[in-house]
Amino acid sequence: MLATARSTAYIKIAEGCDHPCGFCIIPQLRGKFRSRRFESVVAEAERLAHSGVREITLIGQDTTCYGEDFALKDGLALLLEKLATIEQLRWVRFLYAYPNKITNRLLETIAANEKICSYLDVPLQHASAATLKRMKRGGSADIFLRTIEKARRTIPGLTLRTSFIVGFPGETEKEFEELCEFVKAAEFDWMGSFAYSDQEGATAYALEDKLPFLEIERRRKHLMQIQRQISKRKKKALHGKQFDVLMEGASEESDLLLEGRTAMHAPEIDGKLYIADVPENLEPVTGEFYRCQITETHDYDLVAKII
Repeated sequence: MLATARSTAYIKIAEGCDHPCGFCIIPQLRGKFRSRRFESVVAEAERLAHSGVREITLIGQDTTCYGEDFALKDGLALLLEKLATIEQLRWVRFLYAYPNKITNRLLETIAANEKICSYLDVPLQHASAATLKRMKRGGSADIFLRTIEKARRTIPGLTLRTSFIVGFPGETEKEFEELCEFVKAAEFDWMGSFAYSDQEGATAYALEDKLPFLEIERRRKHLMQIQRQISKRKKKALHGKQFDVLMEGASEESDLLLEGRTAMHAPEIDGKLYIADVPENLEPVTGEFYRCQITETHDYDLVAKII
């Protein structure tokens, strides 16, 4: 059963997770990481493509680990390469990449294949090495910046998405400032920020030095205000540029607007692209692609016309 619009579909390529993140209970709920068989994923993608799906989004708790339990090296890159050969598909993307699992082969595969969207979703969770250590994740702002620089150098026009948890137990003002400075330096295209909340069963539940809710919310809003300015500037730079847009139909905002997505927009999670101008005698069809030009930009959303 296809629960999404006819032109787009998700395929889960793995279940469970082996990472011990202190804020998460997915390993307890869903068990150890295990990949879906390569042939099974390809077969489903081919079936969906033959039924009219034009965009496939691969999902899993950590898609970048795909195939490791089969002793498959660079399994995600191999899978993406195979899916890119399916003639009817127009876009292939994947979500949720663990930062230290982004290999050179994966980046080069994205760069080399036109059908693989130049899009990376890497939930970094924080940038302070001290906070990341308490989260049981590892990494630091410097390490992440080097990874981002390499990704952008390898993939021209890369769209980069991330998310952060603000107010993790013990997060000092200095650690939060490290996160803010990192966000300014990284200049993400899309970013989400979540207020830490206790989750019974997660190791962070037992940690001391919990922050008051109002302080966590203050920090979250401050971080999003930084990102808002970055997003506004990056969206403004798109004014006048042309993109292929997947038509999604009438907008919920107004009967006078249509909505669509570029390859920069993952389904359901990124900003909106509104289509306000359609050529005479053209009746746009949901699920078809149209060449559009950006005519107006906002903090997170875009307005375009079909050309």
